[in-house]
Amino acid sequence: MALSEAEIARYARQLILPGVGEMGQERLRAARVKVYGAGPLAGPALIYLAESGVGAVIVDDAAPVSPADRSGWLYGPADEGKPRLELALEAVDAANRFVYAEPEGRGPGPTAALVCLESPDATRAAAKACFEARLPHVVAEVDGEGGTVTVVPVGGPCFECSFRAGSERTGLPAGYAATSALAALELTLLLAFLTPEPRARRIELVRGHPAARVTVRQPGCACGTARPL
Repeated sequence: MALSEAEIARYARQLILPGVGEMGQERLRAARVKVYGAGPLAGPALIYLAESGVGAVIVDDAAPVSPADRSGWLYGPADEGKPRLELALEAVDAANRFVYAEPEGRGPGPTAALVCLESPDATRAAAKACFEARLPHVVAEVDGEGGTVTVVPVGGPCFECSFRAGSERTGLPAGYAATSALAALELTLLLAFLTPEPRARRIELVRGHPAARVTVRQPGCACGTARPL
């Protein structure tokens, strides 16, 4: 369905970007993105996705707001103890009235996913679930003032093929913001078919400078036996 006049006005500056146009915006509107997490790493990404105009943002988070969440974009001191999920959905609604904000389990399933969890074990588990569900997904990992972003299109090498143990894993506000925004950007490019080949890649963000490398399937990884496209 074509964009309405109100949507064209809302996304006017985005529509003139090379390669986007109405077709790219319509692809974003058709997307249903599941975001794992609503903590400080997920906050900027949730706002970014809403502002970009994805059709629906599905939030999966069951934790309450903690003091550590104050370094993020979504919560203030008065929110401590409240459900992160409810406040995150409210933030998405406030960012863009054309985007549906939903909790996990309501409505149709996702068409893509963004993993923004603080725990490495939880991150790996979520990435595995996305791969097995054949969802294109992007994984964000914060490390100090930087982090890494891994893009996993359907049929590409899985997150485990690029996983590196031993990073600092202690996020700072600048790292949360930069890594989260970059992850949301990569997913947006993937959804709008704007990402150049090869799409599977890992981007390391160090001191504000991104360095990308192609993700290669590791010998013996189970993802090599996944169903073909």
